[in-house]
Amino acid sequence: MGVDRPIYLLSPTRRSGVHHLPMIRFETISQDIDFSGYDGLILTSKQGVKALDEVSEGAWRALPAAAIGEMTAAEISARGAEVLYVASKAYGDVLAKELAVRFKGFRWLYPRPKVVVSKIAADLAAAGVSVEEKVIYETVCVDYGSDQRPKPGAILIFTSPSIMQCFLKSFGWDDTWRAVAIGKKSAQAFEKDIPVCMSDSPSIDDAIEMARFLATGKEKGV
Repeated sequence: MGVDRPIYLLSPTRRSGVHHLPMIRFETISQDIDFSGYDGLILTSKQGVKALDEVSEGAWRALPAAAIGEMTAAEISARGAEVLYVASKAYGDVLAKELAVRFKGFRWLYPRPKVVVSKIAADLAAAGVSVEEKVIYETVCVDYGSDQRPKPGAILIFTSPSIMQCFLKSFGWDDTWRAVAIGKKSAQAFEKDIPVCMSDSPSIDDAIEMARFLATGKEKGV
């Protein structure tokens, strides 16, 4: 199969030049949060920022926030809050280690999704750092019919383990498809009989570049 292999981005985030097939949607979970007892926030996704803004009606902006990556930091800034720190690499374990070193005396609030793949709170607590979690949103699968199944030979971009799980629930797996994962956690979530390539960095744009590389008929290992 050659350069006409279609590329599908399965994230809720859109990008031009690829098919958009979002496998998940988000639902906020109402919370009554008193921000006065914390020194800072830990935010690990753009969606987390949006959900926190909704459930707190903007009150969260009184605290500075540590971001897992540049995209999350940009969303924090766009909503008028202070970005205190951005992890050197966009992984939860990296963020937790760096916060434990640089802000050991902080009292952190970690507003998070219902299901997480990183142990940020546990890692910080183990390092003796004060952290409290609040579940402010959850991920829900978008259900599709067979008429929306990706074409044979498609290259599929997965940006989280939950997206992979929702995709398999709707479509199963076709051995002509190729999977591209946005990072280590997503890549590790695949079953062993499904080969997966991992983008060079945890960004959608890099994952699309990897998918376009594969569309040429070449290969690039995990």
